[in-house]
Amino acid sequence: MARPLKDNQMHTLRFIYDYIKSNDCAPKRKEIAKVFGISLVAVHYRIHYLFDHGYLRESEASQWGRTISLTEKGILACEGDE
Repeated sequence: MARPLKDNQMHTLRFIYDYIKSNDCAPKRKEIAKVFGISLVAVHYRIHYLFDHGYLRESEASQWGRTISLTEKGILACEGDE
């Protein structure tokens, strides 16, 4: 059985979920770093953990560099957290 997400991973996933719902696009990695007060390297590790465990996927390239989207697993994790 997969282990649950750590708080920082869940907060990052939830932020991405809420951002997409509010803005119809994903946040840039710089925006995620600013909100959480972390480096771009830390954002990279958080996002890639979520990719590797099936919560996020890369959507088609966008001219704005906003290529993150949630998988069904990611959406269910966020909606179950409400």
